[in-house]
Amino acid sequence: MPTSSAQDLSPAAGEAYRIARDFVFEDAALGRLRYHLLRLTTVGLTREEVEDVRELGRLAFDGAETTETAVRIRDRAGASRLAVAFVDIVEHAGQDERGPVLVGAVLGAYASLGSVGSGDGPSAALLGAVGGAVVAAARSFVDRRMQQEGLAVYLGSED
Repeated sequence: MPTSSAQDLSPAAGEAYRIARDFVFEDAALGRLRYHLLRLTTVGLTREEVEDVRELGRLAFDGAETTETAVRIRDRAGASRLAVAFVDIVEHAGQDERGPVLVGAVLGAYASLGSVGSGDGPSAALLGAVGGAVVAAARSFVDRRMQQEGLAVYLGSED
């Protein structure tokens, strides 16, 4: 991305964060993954996919086989890029992290709701989903390392 484009987006990042965060908390208060997924219908997820991704989440948290649901989502005519991305992320996650990583991907896709940049919500949702999944997978490890090493070392410049 050229520097001028990055400079144009930078001031909007904080506002996009605030918008996405507020939506996450609003939907989380309802206590159902389904509400998070319904919110993402504004960036391409279909209502039919909402139920299938919800089922994918249930199976992922149960440690159950997800293949049948994943195939149903991926092979649907007109499948959204976001639904397929959720499947791909779950399939690449470790068995014990699939549920949390899916939720991280769903919440990360909220980044698209803050309308940063050119307005390509579906692309922003995909990037946000990957970022959210990475945070979900790595957060506890990074937190443990910060506690083990100490915050001063973690934030320090020494190797």
